[in-house]
Amino acid sequence: MEREKFIQYYGSLYENSSHIALAIYEAYSWDNLSPLEILSLMKDYVNTMDRESKMKLILEHPELGIKKGQQKNLTAHSKREQNRAGLDNLSDSEYTLLRGLNKEYTNKFKFPFIIAVSGLNKEEVFKNIRVRLKNSVEIEFNTAVEEIHKIAEIRMKNL
Repeated sequence: MEREKFIQYYGSLYENSSHIALAIYEAYSWDNLSPLEILSLMKDYVNTMDRESKMKLILEHPELGIKKGQQKNLTAHSKREQNRAGLDNLSDSEYTLLRGLNKEYTNKFKFPFIIAVSGLNKEEVFKNIRVRLKNSVEIEFNTAVEEIHKIAEIRMKNL
């Protein structure tokens, strides 16, 4: 696979972070690796990044909850994932609730609430954010990275 095709294929697994796929392409003889092995290398790469780089990765993720007509800033993956969880079709009160929870979370942790929403519904998302608001910054930082890995794995399965 040519460099550009590799980046196009694997570059979207980690939100707005095709540099991760590029690093794997340049560092490994990937032509004998399965897609799951490539994903594993990407995960290892992320895990070895410094805290500042991980924070940049976390900050690439959008806030959950889509107001009708305001989906333009989402990647195709994020839009699809939020749609499946029903976060694109919130009532006004649900949207207000989620915006408030997102704001409380961001104020406390200084990054957006990240969860692999695949297989979840909006009620489960609300429950998770409430529970995770009780965590420490360090626990949530690590949880965010783990959720990002889950998202990448789900995206790989959907390719």
